[in-house]
Amino acid sequence: MTDILNYDFKILLNAESVPVFEDVLAEFASAVLTVMIEKGEHKGKWELQAIFEGKPDEALLGTLIENAACLAGIEKPKIQVNAMENKNWLLECYQSFKPISIGKYYIYGSHVEEQAPKGMIPLQIDAATAFGTGEHQTTNGCLCALNELEFVPNKVIDVGCGSGILSMAYAKTFEKKVDAVDIDPESVRVATSNAQINGLSNLMRVWQSDGYKDVHEKYDLVLCNILARPLMDMASDLKDHLTAGGIAILSGFLNRQERWVLKAHTDIGFEFVKRYRINGWSTLVLKKG
Repeated sequence: MTDILNYDFKILLNAESVPVFEDVLAEFASAVLTVMIEKGEHKGKWELQAIFEGKPDEALLGTLIENAACLAGIEKPKIQVNAMENKNWLLECYQSFKPISIGKYYIYGSHVEEQAPKGMIPLQIDAATAFGTGEHQTTNGCLCALNELEFVPNKVIDVGCGSGILSMAYAKTFEKKVDAVDIDPESVRVATSNAQINGLSNLMRVWQSDGYKDVHEKYDLVLCNILARPLMDMASDLKDHLTAGGIAILSGFLNRQERWVLKAHTDIGFEFVKRYRINGWSTLVLKKG
């Protein structure tokens, strides 16, 4: 009989609730995976799967789910924690991740043997315990903005870097150094590993920081794909860490939240440059006035 080592649960969520549940579960689960359902009665919904190494504390898990539901403004979803067979579930996640093309960027997993299409910039990223494989609309929007950047910034930082996908895209596009920070030590580990895998260790400097707390320089470009409320709370910190005329690419919020994020920044002197809207999610490009 196969030993059972891993456990999981799956829930259906609307698009607005996904980042809230991802954020709440990030430090408790071994991995949190989300995918949009494209067919059938649940088309347009998102399936979130949380995977645990060993059986989780179900009382604590219930409290976390209740808190997430409260923050998202939805009814608490029912969850059923199930045992998983002792198999390489992470490898299965890798293999289900198909290559994605976004602008000039070709994002693929380690299981893909084909070469990147000619003229594309390859980024190897496996589904793991840090956010950012290019599948989510917010990462997509940031890459679109980076793809269409009209100047070459010399100093860049990725705040809330997750997997490091945005930092790596910049480093490979411009062959310049980039800083990357995240509050989550696991994200720091994953981003550092991804930099090495992609041959960018000499260009990427990654460290742990709660927002801008441990960031002590100014930058021409700030990339920040997190959530609406933290972006609003950190607007002044962003301004303090941008050079005159510097650009910020901000994402992690829904179209309906865009006006609040935009107002928090224009109220302190930022200028609106451009927006990208993809399936209900927004990315803003702002300039320090």
